[in-house]
Amino acid sequence: MRRLEFSFRTTFPAIVLAATCWVSAAAQAVDQNSQVLQLIRNGGDAIKRGDLPGAETIFHRAVDRAPTLSDAYLGLGLVQLRRGERDDATKSLARAVELNPQLHGAHLFLGIAQYQAGQPELAAASLRAEIALAPNNSEALTWLGIVELGQGHPEQATGPLDQAAALTPKDPHVLYYQARAHMLVSESVFRQLSALDPDSALVHRGMAESYDVSGQTEKAIAEYEVAVKKDPTSPDLYEALGDADLKISRVDAAQAAYQEELKLNPHSPIALYNLGRMDVERGKPESGVALLRQAEAAHASSAPADFYLGLGLAEMDRNAEAAQWLERSLANRPSPFILQGAWYQLGRVYQKLGRKADAAHALEQLKQLLVQAQAQKEVTAKQAADQSAPPLDAPAPPRQP
Repeated sequence: MRRLEFSFRTTFPAIVLAATCWVSAAAQAVDQNSQVLQLIRNGGDAIKRGDLPGAETIFHRAVDRAPTLSDAYLGLGLVQLRRGERDDATKSLARAVELNPQLHGAHLFLGIAQYQAGQPELAAASLRAEIALAPNNSEALTWLGIVELGQGHPEQATGPLDQAAALTPKDPHVLYYQARAHMLVSESVFRQLSALDPDSALVHRGMAESYDVSGQTEKAIAEYEVAVKKDPTSPDLYEALGDADLKISRVDAAQAAYQEELKLNPHSPIALYNLGRMDVERGKPESGVALLRQAEAAHASSAPADFYLGLGLAEMDRNAEAAQWLERSLANRPSPFILQGAWYQLGRVYQKLGRKADAAHALEQLKQLLVQAQAQKEVTAKQAADQSAPPLDAPAPPRQP
């Protein structure tokens, strides 16, 4: 199994932080030897400066002077690991663990060294030992997931990676490996399903969902249509087909799919909402409002449903009731699109109702939203430009011959 790579640099900043802790830990063990304490301090300072060769020399001296001090071996092993000296790092970190099995971080970095040295089983054991000491150590959990993935055990990787993602939900490395583990598990189960009946509705549905997630909507629709033919009694399949049709503006096809869903499940809030919304948008407010009222009764209460119900009522000149639903959509955490639409429609409805102050307020709110949207658009464009621009010291791209 190909060994997965994960940059040690994502973990190495912890070394600098740990260096400040070695002194206090070492002080308790060797307070009789101030020279060793000073060496550990100097080693930590060298790491902070980025002087890894100097730091390694210093920690070698600390080990020579205090051969039973686990902190000195931990510092030496960390620097050796960072320098790519994996065998030496493994020996130093193993010695640190032997001297002090409770030393936080030692099992973690030993596991990393063992994995990078091609010893995945030992690495997994070391990482589990670190997790036993610190159950919320996202670094150790992530590395354990990586090791399990590298050994071809994605089903065993999902647990620690899910825990790591819960602890660090914005770490892109963790999210990548979490997604990879779940994808591999999903693919494995799907292969088992395909082997049982390669032309079943479930297989075609699984293929459709895979295409859907990857943005290949037309292929997804083709697979959903096959799945529907093989299992025409599944309302969920018609709903998924309708959703996919809407993604590429196949409104008539989506409408037909949702209508089939309603035949099987007359109280489907999603089908009722989508059919009602489409009717309102296509100039059929009476039927649209009727469907949206059913959607509300089926607990599809949401800002979009409230908005389109208000819009349909406004188109029917039932302005007082329309205002109530549009106001309700504003109180229901609307998306920016619904938020702008609701204030715009409220401005029109308030005017018709003679509520001039409310109409002016609605117009002002809409103006503010548009200004904010434009400002955010400019920020996003600038960020995209900054990310695509080469660094100032980057060499010019080669000319095409």
